[in-house]
Amino acid sequence: MNANSLPDFKVIPYESEESLYNEKTANEPISLKTSSSWTYCGPLLSLDPDNLPASFETWADATINGSPTAPLLSFLEFVHDFLSSNNISHYWITIRAEKESLTSKFTKPRWHTDDLFFCPPTPPSTTSSQSSGHRRRSSLNILNISRSKAPRRRSEDQNSPTSTSTSTGTGTGTGTPSPSSSSGASPSISPAQIPTSSPNPTNWKLTTTLLGPGTLFIAQETTPQARKIQQTIKKAIRSRDPEHFCPSVRCAGCAEAAEEVRERLVSELSGHKTVQAQKGECAFFRVGEETGAMHSEPVWEGDGDRIFVNVVPGDERDLKVLMAKWGMEYPRAWCVGLPLQMAEVNWKGIDGF
Repeated sequence: MNANSLPDFKVIPYESEESLYNEKTANEPISLKTSSSWTYCGPLLSLDPDNLPASFETWADATINGSPTAPLLSFLEFVHDFLSSNNISHYWITIRAEKESLTSKFTKPRWHTDDLFFCPPTPPSTTSSQSSGHRRRSSLNILNISRSKAPRRRSEDQNSPTSTSTSTGTGTGTGTPSPSSSSGASPSISPAQIPTSSPNPTNWKLTTTLLGPGTLFIAQETTPQARKIQQTIKKAIRSRDPEHFCPSVRCAGCAEAAEEVRERLVSELSGHKTVQAQKGECAFFRVGEETGAMHSEPVWEGDGDRIFVNVVPGDERDLKVLMAKWGMEYPRAWCVGLPLQMAEVNWKGIDGF
């Protein structure tokens, strides 16, 4: 399946009758003990349960009742085939487990498009007006509604290490800086963006849920219209309050602007048809304000737990740059939210030693 031929958003079934994990997936229910997340950045993982990073098993045992391994590998089996067919062999994976105490707080959609994760280098501007225009366009990223004020919740598109994480793996240190706290960040580029020399960067994702409801998407047929509505709202707020143009939410003014964008999008997109992936399905979607899919964490009006899996494919060089930006070695795995020191990652089976 060629990613370049796919639309901005598509729901894709990934469980096949030939999958080695189907029977186990159907027969082993899972639930959550606590809220936490596990992240891995590196080459494609082994699909042999015995050769997964040791930190994954430690994290899963502390977070989940039952084993998530079979449903996760069922999804990764599809992901690996999909990525291989697009000549990709490295990725960033985040598995986020959220107890009902977190998911039940949000009863409205949180519509947004994700920022570009990788971006081609911007050529030097030849005139001051061009430079100013570039800054104006880039500054719209500060209103990405995934970075909002209280109640705080890790957005589904927040894929970078955070200062509260407990790291494990081959690198040093136990914590990593937040993207919004990165020193020396250029105001003309979002902290989440990594300059790349690739002519065709992988600015798309694959996501699924192993437990609970899937991500909400505006239907493909009205996605372009929804993007224009978002851009119009952001520009209107920017022109009214131009002081808040920092590339991430760092002050009350930016948080209030993001909140206003969210509230207006809830109102203006209320009549749009929505789509939601079901069990055994994943979502392919593009990122960026120009081509990204308009989506939201699911509206959660009842009780229940949720396990969300986010896969960001990338070139090995780009992912190494990303990890180095946060002072971390590559490959690496770490977790957020567990009050314990994770075991060292065992890389045997990944690179043969």
